[in-house]
Amino acid sequence: MAALAMLFTVVYGGSNWLASRRQETFRLYFDWELGIPLIPWMAWIYASLFAVFFLPVFCLNRNDLASLARRIALAIVISGVLFLLFPAHLGFARAAEPGVLLGLIHALDHPHNLVPSLHVSLSGLVLASLIAPSPPWLRVTFVTWFAMICVSAVLVHQHHVFDVLGGILVICVLMRAWRNGRL
Repeated sequence: MAALAMLFTVVYGGSNWLASRRQETFRLYFDWELGIPLIPWMAWIYASLFAVFFLPVFCLNRNDLASLARRIALAIVISGVLFLLFPAHLGFARAAEPGVLLGLIHALDHPHNLVPSLHVSLSGLVLASLIAPSPPWLRVTFVTWFAMICVSAVLVHQHHVFDVLGGILVICVLMRAWRNGRL
């Protein structure tokens, strides 16, 4: 976990720092998205990603944890490359008085690392890894939780629809590679 946290910090922070120095950033959203309302309480669901990270320790064996760690590392690296190639800008204006949780999210989640949404891809990879060892009722909970994280990413104005779809695409590519024995 410590190695993944360091990788995330270097890649995410470094790519955002480099992107913030570029003159041009990409507008990767539709005009209609700017009419999506800010729903501040959804920040709690958005922040639930941090709880998601601890679940595999209780549910997965050592080999499955190592496989998940490889997928997470690849998601971070792939996303970092895409952040550098396509630095985007957020179309939503930041809330003037965001409240404590949204203010913390704004401080940590910088505006150039948008596509693909690492929030979506990391939560999806972790929750997907928990599907097989879980009973059916818990599988539904994990799928619902993931869907809510995807929706919250847009409703707290941290990401746009294209960002969420990009995060889902990263999940699909890495899960397919894992099923084919490449990870």
